[in-house]
Amino acid sequence: MLFLLITRLFLTEKQVQKRKYALQFKLTTLILIGILIAFSLQGYGFYSILFSSLFQLLNYWFIYSFFRDSKQAPDPKHVVAIRFVKTGLWLAILSTLAPWGVGILSAKGLNGTEAYHSFIYFFLHFQYNGWFLFVALGLCFKVLEKDAIIYNQQHALRFYWLFTIAVIPALALSYLGMSFRAYILVPAYLGATLQLVGAAFFGLMLKPLLSSWFRNKNLWFQVFFTAFLASFFLKITLQFISVFPVFEQYVFGNKNIILAYLHLNFIGLLSFLLLALLINLKWLRLNLISKIGSALLVLGFIVTELILMLGGMAIFYDHKVLFLGSLAMSIGILMLVLSPLKPRQANGKL
Repeated sequence: MLFLLITRLFLTEKQVQKRKYALQFKLTTLILIGILIAFSLQGYGFYSILFSSLFQLLNYWFIYSFFRDSKQAPDPKHVVAIRFVKTGLWLAILSTLAPWGVGILSAKGLNGTEAYHSFIYFFLHFQYNGWFLFVALGLCFKVLEKDAIIYNQQHALRFYWLFTIAVIPALALSYLGMSFRAYILVPAYLGATLQLVGAAFFGLMLKPLLSSWFRNKNLWFQVFFTAFLASFFLKITLQFISVFPVFEQYVFGNKNIILAYLHLNFIGLLSFLLLALLINLKWLRLNLISKIGSALLVLGFIVTELILMLGGMAIFYDHKVLFLGSLAMSIGILMLVLSPLKPRQANGKL
């Protein structure tokens, strides 16, 4: 979905056809099916490694093609979106170094070691704190540009630079539960602080838009975008407090808290922003099916997130409620998938 949105929003139709992005997308889909089957049947073996390697090579091909097609200098007023996207793609390349390391360690029988987990955390960090987040934010700014919304460029650029500078030292936040914790406290504090300040500039940039651009949007866009913002600022806050020792047992030793955090990143932040963008671009049709699906998805997310968080803090946990919340999300996603895309006449109203 990210690749599809990038090509549609940042490239011309001629560029898309010339570079054969459709072929890349089809090949990537086939490779992903191969990865799913290989890991299901074999685990981390020859075929799963083969398909994973092919997937990485296809990613390199896409990134190279996009950089080549988008090398023209952007309008100074529209520089933030493309900077976020290109930085995100560089971080995607950086993240792909980790699977090669995981493969080498696995071949040497070092699964489960601290070095092995370090490579996994490296990969995850530069995926969801790196390219997922940066590209999603770039798409968000691109939508503002398409809507001809004037926003504070200085705040936006400060937000971009602070997050870009923070992304490397913030890797230390993922390693605070390891034996070398004492040696990485400085970059961890630095990364967490830079992110917090950057998020403040993002909030300052968005504040004037809430009374004009946001209020005139479709209700379901507002719901998903609000959920994205809440997830984003909560994520940054949680990362900041994770550097304090008093929270260490919750952050690194509690499975429910870890799951809740990943849940927050992949669903609350990334998925909800993408759904908001699809609604804004009128790629997702708002009919009865999609509205019910959206409601179930949001409700299920809130329920499961609360159960995981409360369970992690030993306040309340009920696996039946967690199952019902997960079921609601699954049904909601299915209804969104089944709802027609690209309506013949989309007015963007509820």
